[in-house]
Amino acid sequence: MSSDRVNRLLVDSVHLEFGKFAVLQSAFITSETGKVTGVLGRNGSGKSCLFKCIMGGIKPQNLFVRFNDEPDTDYGHIGNRVKFLPQSLFMPPKMTLDEAFRLYGVDYDGLVRFDPKFHSFQRKQFRDLSGGEARIVEMYLIIKSSADFCILDEPFSNIAPVYMEKMQKLILEEKAHKGIIVSDHLYEAIIQVSDDLFLLRDGYTFPIESRDDLIRHGYVTH
Repeated sequence: MSSDRVNRLLVDSVHLEFGKFAVLQSAFITSETGKVTGVLGRNGSGKSCLFKCIMGGIKPQNLFVRFNDEPDTDYGHIGNRVKFLPQSLFMPPKMTLDEAFRLYGVDYDGLVRFDPKFHSFQRKQFRDLSGGEARIVEMYLIIKSSADFCILDEPFSNIAPVYMEKMQKLILEEKAHKGIIVSDHLYEAIIQVSDDLFLLRDGYTFPIESRDDLIRHGYVTH
């Protein structure tokens, strides 16, 4: 569970291949309380695969995960310490918002303060929401959960610009309580909220110190 102390997550030596095709080769990423770690990369570079390897959705050929200085990692219960927002909607369609917020231990009134439009949505099922509304609710649940870390995969896609700004603000507020890893093809939005940046290219991760690094790696042209 989250606390005032700094928590650190190290993911290293991730190797994933399908047949003879290597998706990830010694990929690594770090996260810690008080920081947002941005992960950039072109479509198909393996960002989602990296996240799924961490969460156990994909079994890589090699993976090293360490929390703080703990000698052993309980891979079977990663989900208790790291909450994951995948690219696609994941909440059961027949679950009500009230049930979801109780399941995640998140205060529903906070969502109403975040956006008053959700004031009367508490008894609605996720299937009754629009895709954008469901995405906002799922994102809010993950970011506000009590987990020490959260991973957000394409959080800004398919939401209105006004919500992207509000979510950026929420991420910056919540990083005081947890380490946040975020990736999106809207790279400017990622750069704006990130304290640390990594670029995933050709199966490897590269620390990014400046926009010049992105140009040098061929990720942007100017």
